[in-house]
Amino acid sequence: MNLETLSLVLILSAVPAAGAQAPECSPGAGAETCHVAHSRQLGGHTFLYPILQQSALITTQFGLHEGVAFFDVPDLPVITLGLRDVSLKGFQQTLELELGLTDWLGLEGFARGTLVMGATPTELLLGGAQRSLVGQAGGVARLLRSEKTGTQLSFRAHGSYQDGAEININPLLNGLVTSPVQTVGAVLDGNLRELIVVPTSEMSVRGGLYLAQAFSALFSLQASAAMEYGWLTRKPFSGMLDTRVTQKGDALRVLLAFALAADFGPKGVPVGVMGEYQLIAGRDHEENRADRSLGASTVALGVYYTGRPHLQLGVGLATTLHAEPLRGVGTLGEELLSGDPTLDYGQLVLRYIW
Repeated sequence: MNLETLSLVLILSAVPAAGAQAPECSPGAGAETCHVAHSRQLGGHTFLYPILQQSALITTQFGLHEGVAFFDVPDLPVITLGLRDVSLKGFQQTLELELGLTDWLGLEGFARGTLVMGATPTELLLGGAQRSLVGQAGGVARLLRSEKTGTQLSFRAHGSYQDGAEININPLLNGLVTSPVQTVGAVLDGNLRELIVVPTSEMSVRGGLYLAQAFSALFSLQASAAMEYGWLTRKPFSGMLDTRVTQKGDALRVLLAFALAADFGPKGVPVGVMGEYQLIAGRDHEENRADRSLGASTVALGVYYTGRPHLQLGVGLATTLHAEPLRGVGTLGEELLSGDPTLDYGQLVLRYIW
């Protein structure tokens, strides 16, 4: 955690905890505290915010996530070296902002920066590195809210843009095998960086339904079903053409998620626990590449401090099974995929609600 984050934690922890011990606003609580508590409460339960999906609740809030990830890739093809196991490390910074315009309508924005690289010089050479910057903007509309049943249903939609780069030696190895004269010439001409750095980008739109269901003051369920369509662009360097070529593609993704939470605040223990699951399925199509079916399952567990209605502070741990394989190079220069990687990551979550 950096100095700015630590300072923000200390500032937010000084917020008065009036009304935090009761599931509903007490008569002596301030109007602002009651408004914040009500925006997070339903059926007597104060909801936590998941990390694998968005929430059906509409609030004004700011969120900060700082995380580190460990990416293990089995059986990565590396020409004559055969299949190699590679470990990568990643770092991520995420900022979220949501503005509740009314009780039933809100706007949201999101920004995330990610860097993934080999854990050792050899693994950096074999597995490469990736960096990406993502920006997102959209809105949320409440479709249903019932205090009697403890239910809220909302619709969220947003558009996003991702700018990134893949940094690896696969294009260079492929070129040395399939067109060695042109590739060596490109290196001698000072185009080594162009060969190993591939700019990427994606524009996408997403829409889905989000459910919040309170079972009691202690327990709740949140679930979502969303669909996303993305337009992909890669710009690898061609040694034969001595320039970058543009490869277009598209992806269709279906995202299903649910989260079960227990908040022990009403029992005098300001701790909340949330277990989550997310499934991503679909297909990915890119020019000059075989179509791929997408399928990744992620499980997560978060533990949070719940003693103040304005603040959600805690840590989350997650594991993704069958993540997207990395692309390697076979002995003939052909593109081959690695085995199914596993992704383990942890996050510090800090969220302030107005």
